[in-house]
Amino acid sequence: MMDVTTEILIKGGLTILALVTVILRHRRPGNLASEKAGAMLWTVAIIAILAWPNFGRLHGQSGIHHWEQFHYFLGSKYFPELQYDGIYAASLAAEVEVDLGHPVQSHVHDLRDNEVVSTIRTLSHQQEVRERFSDTRWRLFVQDVSYFLRSNNYDYLSRIRLDHGYNPTPTWTFTARLFSAHLPARDGTLSFLAWIDPLLLAAMFWMIFRTFGSRIGCLSLVIFGLGYPWRFDWVGGAFLRQDWLAAIGIAVCLMKQKKFLPAGLLIAYATMVRVFPGAFLVGPAVVAVRILVKTRRPPAWTLRLATGFVIGVVLCLTAGSLTPSGAPVWKAFSENLQKHHGTWLTNNVGLENLVTYDRDTLTRADVDFNLPEPWLRWQAKMDRLHDQRQAFILGGAIAFLMFIVLAAWRWEPHEAAVLGTAIAFGAVILTCYYWVMLCLLPLSRGRWRPTAGLLALNLGLYGLHLATPSFEMIYGTMSLALLFFFLAWFGPDAWKTVREIRGRRS
Repeated sequence: MMDVTTEILIKGGLTILALVTVILRHRRPGNLASEKAGAMLWTVAIIAILAWPNFGRLHGQSGIHHWEQFHYFLGSKYFPELQYDGIYAASLAAEVEVDLGHPVQSHVHDLRDNEVVSTIRTLSHQQEVRERFSDTRWRLFVQDVSYFLRSNNYDYLSRIRLDHGYNPTPTWTFTARLFSAHLPARDGTLSFLAWIDPLLLAAMFWMIFRTFGSRIGCLSLVIFGLGYPWRFDWVGGAFLRQDWLAAIGIAVCLMKQKKFLPAGLLIAYATMVRVFPGAFLVGPAVVAVRILVKTRRPPAWTLRLATGFVIGVVLCLTAGSLTPSGAPVWKAFSENLQKHHGTWLTNNVGLENLVTYDRDTLTRADVDFNLPEPWLRWQAKMDRLHDQRQAFILGGAIAFLMFIVLAAWRWEPHEAAVLGTAIAFGAVILTCYYWVMLCLLPLSRGRWRPTAGLLALNLGLYGLHLATPSFEMIYGTMSLALLFFFLAWFGPDAWKTVREIRGRRS
C-alpha cells in the first residue's frame, strides 16, 4: 500500500511536470492547432488520471470507501427508518446484537443536536430508532451493519460514528435508493456502487473532449487527476458522490452546443442534490441581463435554460417526495441543513474562512486531543467569531459577488456558467473535495492560464501537507490563495466593465 507521504511526493512531482508541460504547450505551440493537446499534454493528462486512484492502489485493500458507503449506502437504503438522526444510534443497537466481543465505543456523535456525547446517553434514542423498523427490516439492517463491523477494524468504525451523519437532499436519497434499496451490504455490492461515479465522470470528460477538443479536455483531466483537495482518499470508491459534478460539466458542454433546455435540467438536478450548484446559473443570468439591456429583448436561450431548470426542479421535488417518508421529508431536510450548517469543519474552504480564521485557528491552539471531541473549544470559538464578524462576512461576500457580476457581463453563457465556482467560494464554505469543480475552469475564459495558476496553487498545498498536519492551516491557506486566484482570473474583465460603465457616464 502506498503511504500518504509517498503519494504526496509523487503527485507533487507530477504537478511540477504538468505545470511545465502546460506552459510549454501554450507558450511554444509550434505547428499544433489550437484545439489539439499535443503528445506531451496527452501524456501528462493520462498520467494524471491514473494518479487519481493512486495508480490502481485505491484505498490499499480495495476500491471501496467504507467510511463513505457506511453513511450513504446504509443512510439511503434505510432512510425511511433512520431519517437524518438515526444512523449512528441504530448501528450501535445493531452492534450490540451482533456482539463481536468488544465493548461499544464510549462516545458517539448525537445527530439530534450535533454534539459528541457519552454513548450511554443515547440508549433511549437507540431504542426509539429501533422501534421505527419492522422486525424484518431490522434483521436486514443488522446483517448490513455486521458487514461493516467485520470488514473494518473497530477503531476505524468508531471514528466513523464521530462524523456528521447522513445529510443528502431527498432528491439524492430517491436517486440513491434506485440502486441501494434492495441490495445487501457485501463487497460485490459496494464495488458496483463505487463504479457509478467513475462512469458518470467518464461521460462528463467524453463530452468535454467532444465539445471543446483534446487540449481543453486534457487540461481538465490534469486538474482533476492531480488536485490535492479532492484526492482519491476523500470520496474515491464512494457511492454517487460526484453525480452533481458530472451534471454541471455536461451542462456547460450543452450550453456551448446551444442546447440550453437539457443544460437547465442538469443544473436543476445538481442543485437539487447538492444545493450550491445553483450558483452555476448566476453567470448566464448576468449575460442575459446584458443582452436585454443592449437589445431590449431577452435572448431566446434564456427561456430554454429557465424552462429546463424549472422542469428539473419540479421533477426533483416530486422525486424527493416519493421517498417512503413523503413530502414532509423536505421540511426534515431543511431543519437538518440548518443544523448541519452550524457545524464548522476543519477542511472547509471559502471566503468566510478569511474572516473567521485567526492565528490560533491556523496553528490548532484551540484544539485539545484529550477530549472526546478535540475541536469542541475550536467549534465554540468559530461560532463566536462568526457572530462577531457577521457584518464583515456579509460585506466581503457582496463585494466579491459584485466583482464576479462585472466580469460575467463580458462573457458568453457557457463561460459565465463556470464562474459558479467563484460564486460558491464567495457565498458559502464547502468541504475541500467539492472544489473538484475547479477542473471545469479550462472550459471558460483564459483556458490555460487558470490551469497553470491552479497547478501552482496545488503544488503549494502538497508542500503544506508535508510541512504541517493542520487541516486548518492547509485549507485556510487554500481559501486565501483561491481569493487571489479568482481575482487574477476574472479581475481584468471586471475592471474593463467598470471602465466601460465610467466611460458611458462621462
